[in-house]
Amino acid sequence: MKNKMNPIMSRVFRRRLPSCRNCVLLGVGLLLAASATAQDSAGVAPMSDYPAVVTPTEKSAIEAIAGFGSYDSGYGTAKSYSLRGMQVMDFGVLQAEVIRQTRFGFSGTYGDLSLTHDLSPDYYTIIGLGSGSSLLFPDWRMDLAGYRKFGEQRQYVAGLGTYYAKGNQDGRSDKGLIINGIYYGKDLVLEAGLRGNVANPGAAFGPSQYLAATFGSDERRAIILRAERAKETYQVLTTGTEKVNFISHSLGVQWRERMTRDGLLIVGLGYYKNPSYARTSIDVGWRWSFR
Repeated sequence: MKNKMNPIMSRVFRRRLPSCRNCVLLGVGLLLAASATAQDSAGVAPMSDYPAVVTPTEKSAIEAIAGFGSYDSGYGTAKSYSLRGMQVMDFGVLQAEVIRQTRFGFSGTYGDLSLTHDLSPDYYTIIGLGSGSSLLFPDWRMDLAGYRKFGEQRQYVAGLGTYYAKGNQDGRSDKGLIINGIYYGKDLVLEAGLRGNVANPGAAFGPSQYLAATFGSDERRAIILRAERAKETYQVLTTGTEKVNFISHSLGVQWRERMTRDGLLIVGLGYYKNPSYARTSIDVGWRWSFR
């Protein structure tokens, strides 16, 4: 149940952790991207594998990324173009993304909108809605997650999320639960998550696990490392959607360098492998900050 060419995560400052503006990183990234990172399957939300980073002084931001991938085993190449936006508002943080993707001879577009809202200093929630075209994306998808902060400085976060995605083929759907945890240190964020996905037709169970680490911050430089292991159940290949039953692995690294006060360069490299093929990819993008 995946989609992106590059393998999410949140990176903020521990001193800002109680803020809803920073918690948006956790929810959207961990809930949506953790369910759509390492695999090449259909029916999944296409949130970026590396979610937008909210710096303490940002009121809004726009992020544009182009991705290019190469498959072995004669599967050709893949392309992905995305535009993401974030706006801090009185009632929470609003995020939106539009993505255009081509792979295995299919092309499709997906758009989504999510809202992060603080319930209290210790609890926050995230809701997301999205819709897409072609076999590459779900016809529509809904996500809901709740998070709890712990520790003297609220440096620990635990989350529980659920989602449902209706595919663009008769009978295709995905639903599941995501459990994740995050630790915030000084210029360090550690993350781990478990996902249990049920894909129809056939109620095929496909669990996955991921680990991620973020070093530094977007105020100057951030390096993000991510690894995931997943059992895949459905994939979009050149012949269309096919039921599969194998384990895949993915590795990703992203470099985020502050070039100007309001400009950030983003470069990412990814590697994905299953028993049928492997894929290497690169992402290049720019983030505009509005303070």
